[in-house]
Amino acid sequence: MNTNGELDRDFIAKSVRRGIIIAVAAVVILLLLWLLKSALTPLAVAFVFAYFLDPLIDRFEARRIPRRIAILFLVAVSGIVAVAMAVFVVPKLLQEIAHLAAKLPGYLNGAITAINPWFESWFGIAIPTSIREGLESFKSSGASLPLESLRRLIEQAVQGVTGTLGSAIALLVIPVITYYALLEFDNIKAWFLGLVPVEYREAVDATLSMIDDLVSGFIRGQLIVAVLLGILYAVGFSVIGIDMAIGIGMIAGMLGIIPYVGSAVALALAAGLCLLQYGVGLQLLFVVGWYALVQTLEGLFLTPRIVGQSVGIHPVAVIVGLLIGGDLLGFLGLIVAVPATAIIQVFVAELLETYRSSTLYSGSTEPPG
Repeated sequence: MNTNGELDRDFIAKSVRRGIIIAVAAVVILLLLWLLKSALTPLAVAFVFAYFLDPLIDRFEARRIPRRIAILFLVAVSGIVAVAMAVFVVPKLLQEIAHLAAKLPGYLNGAITAINPWFESWFGIAIPTSIREGLESFKSSGASLPLESLRRLIEQAVQGVTGTLGSAIALLVIPVITYYALLEFDNIKAWFLGLVPVEYREAVDATLSMIDDLVSGFIRGQLIVAVLLGILYAVGFSVIGIDMAIGIGMIAGMLGIIPYVGSAVALALAAGLCLLQYGVGLQLLFVVGWYALVQTLEGLFLTPRIVGQSVGIHPVAVIVGLLIGGDLLGFLGLIVAVPATAIIQVFVAELLETYRSSTLYSGSTEPPG
């Protein structure tokens, strides 16, 4: 019979071997992604679309609609939405940025005028000369520079996407790959599982199911909620009359994958611009009221219905994943960061469970049952 020491050494040896295999595989995958990131970006976008659209395709099939017809319909709808965004939303966003850049010096002048009496009433003095001169200098010379830079960056990005042969080919490739990935989605999963040695196939299948539950239950749902919140914020703040309402909605939507962060940023930006435009008044009350209404809608209806009780990913883990992915792989890294974070979370949970089931953790001669 093995002693405690022998069992511990056996557990450590197996863990080290598995750790080395996982580390080498991770390094190889990261290296390949880094080397081929430009070519793999449209593939990654296509497979992300396929993954998120597959449940809808399954629902169409359940209603006896042929899979090919359902795929063509959804891909066409997605293409129409993308074209509509490029034709209507992006120009409107550029217009908002230019409009705000032109008005920002005036807003800052009004802010200085409004702050001065408040400063005098609280401290008994006028705004110090250094602060006033700094604000005046920023207002007169550099207030609109960041916004103009942002506008030029968006214009260059749009031109870069639509203006080169490689980008045009990538845009054409994405719907084609999405179509074939959706058509063969179940076969791809079965083929991948068939590559796994028979001894480990059941364990790998269970792990993949856990990853799919986490990704589909949380990330897919959180993305849908984020898009809906971005639309609600953009529409509401536009009606109220806030500059950059569409931009605020887009920022809130992009950050909405991180729980609470997108909504908090939307409130901060909208309230700040509202104060610059209108001061403390009825519009600010409308901004706060719309934010509270959207948050109530999210808490009572959107998140419970769409995300449900799925196990989430810690917001800090999402932020770290996005920072690392974006720094290493650019846009491709942003695409794969959150799913990779979910996969790492599942593997870390399994590793901890294996450790707690070992004799090294329990200290007994037999592994805990």
